[in-house]
Amino acid sequence: MRQGFTLPELLSAIAIIGILLSIVTPPLGRALDQAAVHEGVERFAALHATTRQLAISRNALARLELDRAQRTATLSVRRTPAAWDTIGTFPLGSAAIACSNPTIIFGPLGLGYGTSNTRVIFTRGAAADTVTTSRTGRLRR
Repeated sequence: MRQGFTLPELLSAIAIIGILLSIVTPPLGRALDQAAVHEGVERFAALHATTRQLAISRNALARLELDRAQRTATLSVRRTPAAWDTIGTFPLGSAAIACSNPTIIFGPLGLGYGTSNTRVIFTRGAAADTVTTSRTGRLRR
């Protein structure tokens, strides 16, 4: 009666597993990249809407500052002409961020204040997605 596996049987099983992994790994990597980009876009969209609603509800300027190196966004409200109250700093995921203007400011009416049409690009691997803020404060994907 045989108790174990022979060396050729083990090597064959390892070779089959290696071939299967080499077939599955690239599509899995692309799917993970797309998921990371989608996560960044969704988090940014939620913070964008929150900042806009905060400006409207407090009847004050509200800003969203993007930190590309840390991949975070800081939300703050203007207290006085020279001071801003920071509400919080929120992570935007693992995708890299590039933007035309790192600060988005909303006025008390919810409209873009100052520089408008800010473009934010989220990338990871081969996956990329672009989000644009319009003058009216809306977000275009």
